Amino acid sequence: MIFKQLFKPKWQHDDPNVRMEALKKLEDQDILQQLASRDAAPDVRKTALEKLASFDAWAKALSEEQDSRLQKLAFEKVKLALLAKENELPVVDKKAFLENCKNTNLLEDFVRVSQEQSLRLLCLTKLHKNHLYYDLAVRDSDEKIALFCVEKIEDKKQLEKIVQKTPHPSVKALAQQSLDKIKELEEKPVFIRKSTRLILSKLLALKDKDDYQRVQTESTELQQEWSALEQDFILLDDEERQVLTDKYQQISQKLNLALAELEAAYNEEQAKLAAQKKQQEIINSVEQGIAQIQEQVSLAIESEGDAQLSAIQQAIADNKALLQEDHLGGEKTEALFNRLNEIEVNAAHIPEFAEQVSKITRAITQLSQYQLPKSIEQLDDAQNQFDQWMKDWKQNKRAMLFDLPSSLQESADSLIKTWNLKLKEINAQQNSTVKQVRGQLRELERLIRAGRFNVAFGLFRKIGEGYESLSENYQQKVDREYQRLNEQIAELEDWKAYIGLPRKRELLAEIQQLAEQNVEDAFARAKQIKLARHTWRLLGNVSSEENTALNEAFDVAAEQAFAPCREKFAELEAQRAENLVARQKLCEQAAELEGQFNQQQNYQQLSKSLTSLQNEWNKAGSVERAEYVAISDRFFSIIKPLRQVLNAFYASNAESKRALIEKAEQIAQQGATAETVDALKALQQQWKETGYAGASKENKLWSKFRAVNDKVFAARQAEYEQNKQQQQAAVEQLKSELDGLFAQVNEAQETATIKQIQEQVKALDFNIGTPAQNKKLEKQSNGILQTIEKKLTAINNAKNDAVKEAFFTQIESLIHGQEISLSTENKLTASWQQALEAAQQASDKDSQQRRDLTIQIEILCGVDTPAQDTQRRMEIQVQMLSDKLNAGETKDPMDMLLLWLACGSLDTDDGELFNRVKKALSQ
Repeated sequence: MIFKQLFKPKWQHDDPNVRMEALKKLEDQDILQQLASRDAAPDVRKTALEKLASFDAWAKALSEEQDSRLQKLAFEKVKLALLAKENELPVVDKKAFLENCKNTNLLEDFVRVSQEQSLRLLCLTKLHKNHLYYDLAVRDSDEKIALFCVEKIEDKKQLEKIVQKTPHPSVKALAQQSLDKIKELEEKPVFIRKSTRLILSKLLALKDKDDYQRVQTESTELQQEWSALEQDFILLDDEERQVLTDKYQQISQKLNLALAELEAAYNEEQAKLAAQKKQQEIINSVEQGIAQIQEQVSLAIESEGDAQLSAIQQAIADNKALLQEDHLGGEKTEALFNRLNEIEVNAAHIPEFAEQVSKITRAITQLSQYQLPKSIEQLDDAQNQFDQWMKDWKQNKRAMLFDLPSSLQESADSLIKTWNLKLKEINAQQNSTVKQVRGQLRELERLIRAGRFNVAFGLFRKIGEGYESLSENYQQKVDREYQRLNEQIAELEDWKAYIGLPRKRELLAEIQQLAEQNVEDAFARAKQIKLARHTWRLLGNVSSEENTALNEAFDVAAEQAFAPCREKFAELEAQRAENLVARQKLCEQAAELEGQFNQQQNYQQLSKSLTSLQNEWNKAGSVERAEYVAISDRFFSIIKPLRQVLNAFYASNAESKRALIEKAEQIAQQGATAETVDALKALQQQWKETGYAGASKENKLWSKFRAVNDKVFAARQAEYEQNKQQQQAAVEQLKSELDGLFAQVNEAQETATIKQIQEQVKALDFNIGTPAQNKKLEKQSNGILQTIEKKLTAINNAKNDAVKEAFFTQIESLIHGQEISLSTENKLTASWQQALEAAQQASDKDSQQRRDLTIQIEILCGVDTPAQDTQRRMEIQVQMLSDKLNAGETKDPMDMLLLWLACGSLDTDDGELFNRVKKALSQ
């Protein structure tokens, strides 16, 4: 052994100090590495590592070393090597080490200190430290590192701080995006609830609609929306997800049943429409077939043979067969059948039809040979001749076996039209003359009754000319009235001389009476005098002295009657002079207005002033005619150019407003969107800023512009109303859901069931309607929650009362010397069970203490104490008040009952005290 020890290397010596000394001289790298990793003495391993001074050795020690001190040293050496600027490790070696390094503290320090971006990112992929991500995102100068860290952070508060503190805009933007996503995820459940409730409401509403295509389209769209939302149901809890799924399935089943009924009705209606379409096609085809049969009949007539008869009969059979394919029937089909039957019967009589055609042809030839009337003298004969021909023509057409060939019908129609137009022209002239003669005859009769005989004589001569221009037939229409008045005119000619003088005497008396009356209206009197003179002239003259005297007397009386009028007219002359001055002032004001407008260009003021001046001009009194022409020319020479400028301004504004109308029409074509409404409101503002377009155009332009706006706003309002109805449906559904939950609360008896309903109410989203509706729903929800709280409190109190009553029963059993069972089934608290057990096992008692505790319980519960303990109650009450002031707390009556039980055993002597305690605790 000594010999072996003698030749053993010192680096293998058992003494660590010897090994350490040997290390100082040792150069063998393998031995040094062996000592660094395997030597039992930490100091030896440390010395070997320092001797090696190798990154790999220190790295190995970091991963394998068990000594904490040496491990810490290895940590620092490796860290220093990784971060050293001098004798820097190759990047490849650093990367290889970092990829395999499991020391998270070293990796974190490297990330914090190093400037090598790729290696730092490598370390960050291995680290999962949220605080590190946050620090680097806020403080690191490397933007790429900060962006990497932000991507790893999910904490909302940290992201908010990063947005506020980071110096990098891109980092801030990325953090804000993450915040937005978090917010979206937070709001997603609310959005899902609201959207699903709206979809369910829409689906439920579709059930009551009767438009199959619309229901099918909208239901498909809503189902697609539901499927899209269903992907996010994982954000909801299982119960809520199940509730929504069940509701969707229930409503879908109802909707599918309704849709099936609508589909059946729709298919039936489509089949009916198809049948009607086919019927119409058959009718059109048969009508064309009948027309072709008529042509075949015409060919048969022209060929004068029966060669086409079989073809006609086959065509008739074919069209009947086609009509039989019409399963709907009806009047048109029946009429076509009858027509074909008629043609079929008549087909056997084609020679007779040929004779009918020949007769019709002769009639047309006869009409073409008649001479059209060229004068009034020819009118009556021509009219009678044409009327008789038309009578025969209609009779012949009714007897036709087939329709008249189109060529003959066209020829006949052309001739008949020519005759009708010519006769209508001449008859229109005759009717106009008859109308004129009748009017003149009525006027003649009125003139005769008025005594205006001279005028009546002249009018009768004109009537005679018109009467002579009428044909005999038209003269008969006015002949009786004409002859009657002709006789009257003849009589008037004979009596003209005898009726003039009496009327002149009457008229003279009237004018003399007028001269004696006071003048109230000069113009009215002048008019009366003028009318009297005109009537006097109409009465004519008779060669007699009386007539001459009457004429002279009438002239004197008329002059006397007119004399007061001259004075009035003189006053009016002075008034006209004043009116002239007023109009001259208006001309001056117009000139001033022209100057002001040229300076200010105020079109609104110009419009008001022109209107005012024109009104004043219109209200100004009359002036002499000659002077009026001059002053009027002066006034309007100023006003008219100003009016033209104003009209040009109006025209420009009108053009601008037309352009706004065109823009509005273009915008309106985009639909009733929010952008369209905003654009139209902007145009409305431009309309207000655009000037007045003139009275003749402003209202029309505004009506057109408003119609465009109203159409869009009406559509927008309709959309709003639809959304409002959908919103109302969602509100009603939620209200119904709340009513159902309230009914469940009233029926529920178990605490767990009530709490489950409570959670359902709290989970509801009330932001689905208007603020007022939401407030009403929240109020209803709060009412349900209050009811739940009250019911839970009542159930809890009932349970507590039951447990308390069981506790009292156990105490009474002990008082009466009965054994009690302390099993867990009685639901007593542990402290109560322990108190009962102690009282049951106690052999002695403190009666005075129990009495004092009884009094204390009565004091705490506010119950009177029996008279024998009144004095003691006062003492205890004072003591309790003092204890409360010193300790600052109030004792619980039930805790006092536990102390009451702790006073020792119970027997019948304690029954009175317990009855007092029980009475107090029952208050």
